[in-house]
Amino acid sequence: MYVKELGFDVKTSSVGFKDIDTKKGIVVGYFSAFNSKDSDGDIILPGAYAKSIKERGPKSAKPRVKHLLDHNKTKAVAVILELEEDTTGLKYESRAGRHKDGTDWLLMCEDGIITEHSVGFETIKEEKKADGNHMSELLLWEGSSLQAWGANHNTPVTGIKELKAAELNDRFTLLEKCLRNGKYSDEAFPAIEKELRAIKHLLSILTIDTTEPDHNTDTTLPGLKNEEVSEVLTQFINKQKVA
Repeated sequence: MYVKELGFDVKTSSVGFKDIDTKKGIVVGYFSAFNSKDSDGDIILPGAYAKSIKERGPKSAKPRVKHLLDHNKTKAVAVILELEEDTTGLKYESRAGRHKDGTDWLLMCEDGIITEHSVGFETIKEEKKADGNHMSELLLWEGSSLQAWGANHNTPVTGIKELKAAELNDRFTLLEKCLRNGKYSDEAFPAIEKELRAIKHLLSILTIDTTEPDHNTDTTLPGLKNEEVSEVLTQFINKQKVA
């Protein structure tokens, strides 16, 4: 996935977590996976982050790599303590910040709202081959935890019949439970509620036969902009494509 307005490219990974210690505020997971071809035809190779880790990582003379939420430069949620490559991908160990964003992030990891990660980077070396674009060196700027699913924002909202109601319903149930338990900050609730409303609406239109050319598949929802509902739909469709 590419998001040019950020000033760098981003790639999403669904590898997930290895460990979550809420008492210590420590989370261990993967920002990126190796040798996995994505929808853009890109394959990140082992060693792609080695130089960045050495020169910009948490153990370097000038640490520059940040742990963000949803690639939001104003949402640094944790401090990266360890950053390394292993056989799976780019592994991190981060400690949650003591501010509201950090506390909410830790709770979202524990509750299962956050399940995927993404990296923000600049491409230094790549080689196009028959099986895909092999990326061998990336300048790493940040690793992000994603509240929703990894999405390609340049992909139009199409293929509504690809949605799986059972998985959407599971996501809805999870978010509803998190919303009701009341442990998140006031700033976190709007984002959870927005996704809940969007998913509820998407579930209501899954019975639409999209083969009908004249059928109205408008995804507008009172209190939620059409593009916001469309974004949730796009994110879910892209998750099905990489699953």
